[in-house]
Amino acid sequence: MSRGTMGFVYGILLGGIAGGITALLYTPVSGKKMRKQIIKKKDDIMEDMNDYYEAVEDVIKDGKKRAESIIEDARNIINI
Repeated sequence: MSRGTMGFVYGILLGGIAGGITALLYTPVSGKKMRKQIIKKKDDIMEDMNDYYEAVEDVIKDGKKRAESIIEDARNIINI
């Protein structure tokens, strides 16, 4: 992913977190219910972040494999 895409994704995630927290804080509910909502939202965000982390990790691994293949091909061409 390019830096611009990564920045956009981070912006979306941070905006979603900020919007969720703001909505929770300005909603007229009891403290106990609000705490439950915050905990649930936190768990949802953590799950989303873990999914995103795994996706980025897969992209990086694929990129590394491609780079290694290109380097190996270049070495073979040079040694011909």
